[in-house]
Amino acid sequence: MSSPKVDLAISLVQDLIRTGKIKPGDRLPNEAEFSTQLGVSRNSLREAVRAMSAMKILEARQGDGTYVSGLDPTQMIETLRFAVDVSGPEAVLWFLEIRIMMELHTTAIAAARRTKSDLDRLKQCHQAMLNAEDTGTLLKKDSEFHHIIAETTQNPIMVSLLNVVSAPALRARIWRNRMTDSATNNLRIEHEAVLNCIEAQDVEGAKYAMYTHVSGVQSWVKAHPDFFSLDEEPVETTDQNT
Repeated sequence: MSSPKVDLAISLVQDLIRTGKIKPGDRLPNEAEFSTQLGVSRNSLREAVRAMSAMKILEARQGDGTYVSGLDPTQMIETLRFAVDVSGPEAVLWFLEIRIMMELHTTAIAAARRTKSDLDRLKQCHQAMLNAEDTGTLLKKDSEFHHIIAETTQNPIMVSLLNVVSAPALRARIWRNRMTDSATNNLRIEHEAVLNCIEAQDVEGAKYAMYTHVSGVQSWVKAHPDFFSLDEEPVETTDQNT
């Protein structure tokens, strides 16, 4: 946890960015000059710069000083992924609730707005999942299927947020511990139901199909709160499901 002095330094730098006094791509003054300008100690400023670099607000360039980043919100959102990856079962359930809400929203948009190109991409992804013979391909294609649906929103922040609450490391852990033949069959059936509703532009049907699909993950985690302590090495099988 940062100290009040470091928090103050962060707040002062953020104020300069918000007011446009320093802009994306600008180089910050050297540490001694900048700390005097802000009225904070060099140590506090140094810690603030480290924290803001971790948040992708600032960018330290070796031998060239510190710059304001491009302030790409999708990149800054990605810094939250670590929180999902290291969360315990209770927090995982909270993230899954957020994921469900977002998945229903993006699926409704996909059903209403999807283009032929979107539909073709979804069909190709689904076919690749049907043909998959290993767990790595199944996991990759499941993630890709949801990503394509999110992209139909044409909202990069939505896509980034959904990527965070569906963190790959967490998805992989759940998959590895849920793998059964029936789970894999259900995964393919559920994806096909979502795909068919999107193709038919059936908004309510698509939302229901997606809820059926993603709520199963939430139910499984609730029933297996000890899954974090289970062996995470992939089991030799072609079947798994998220």
